[in-house]
Amino acid sequence: MQAEDLPPKPKRATPKGDATREAIKQAAKRAIAVDGFVAATIADIMAQADRSPGAFYRYFDTKEQLLRELLEDFRQRLKGEVNRPISDAEGPLENLTVRLTAFWKIYREYWPIATAAFQLAMVDQQFSRAWRRVRQQGIRGLSVMIQVAQKEGYSPGIDAELAASALCSMLEYTCYNWTSKAGDFPDRFIDDKTAIDVLTQLFVHAVGWRLPDRTATSEV
Repeated sequence: MQAEDLPPKPKRATPKGDATREAIKQAAKRAIAVDGFVAATIADIMAQADRSPGAFYRYFDTKEQLLRELLEDFRQRLKGEVNRPISDAEGPLENLTVRLTAFWKIYREYWPIATAAFQLAMVDQQFSRAWRRVRQQGIRGLSVMIQVAQKEGYSPGIDAELAASALCSMLEYTCYNWTSKAGDFPDRFIDDKTAIDVLTQLFVHAVGWRLPDRTATSEV
């Protein structure tokens, strides 16, 4: 990862400054949700934050810098809740379900940011590298979970890293598709329970399978 891919470190801040910075970030989510990243202006964002447009530049140099910082917040949330250590008290499929639930809920919260970053990653090298960092984190975590499941006889013989890459691609694009105004269901709100149930069924069946017991079959 190159140094310019990371958001610049914030200047030394006061509690009031921290609160204003956070207010701008939350306002950006709302403005981008309404207008999209390209159309949302700094004035729109600052109006949502109930601050003057000029105050923006005390905290961020550009709108893109703000988006990169929000994308890093998104990645850190995923790291803390989706990539946390596997629980020994639960089986691999239960662990998978917990992480899918967390991923969907975090994505739902950050969907304006994830959508904007995903779209910019197609045309901007910095965002492409930043989005790849999000993906690689997810692939590593899911690959470990598949390997744990394989130790219990699930998904025999599958390349865990490639399987994780394929499943992460499905999950990321599905979340984008179901939350984007340009997706398959622009006029339908997909509630958390429905989304999590569908994704869990697909993932659990994709990972939680075993080869048939040929010994038992031959004895019949």
